[in-house]
Amino acid sequence: MSFYKSRRLPRSARRSRKPLQDNWVRGPGRGTMLRCTYMKCSYEWEYFGRRKWAKCPACHSVVRVALAKKNLGYHQRALNSKEFKNE
Repeated sequence: MSFYKSRRLPRSARRSRKPLQDNWVRGPGRGTMLRCTYMKCSYEWEYFGRRKWAKCPACHSVVRVALAKKNLGYHQRALNSKEFKNE
């Protein structure tokens, strides 16, 4: 039964993690730019949270992060389109 012998470490050793030291910087991480989906607001801000929902700092409406990212992309593409450049 040689196949039972494994060169891998035991499961407890593989799952152990180094504890966070006191002098390490605990930053917010990477932010994403969002645009509020509420038509009257359309506020843009940088979101550092890691949740699926975000609260707009201007109008305090709760928006879905994925939709707010798409909303920002659509708005930027519309501003760069030929329709706005001709006016």
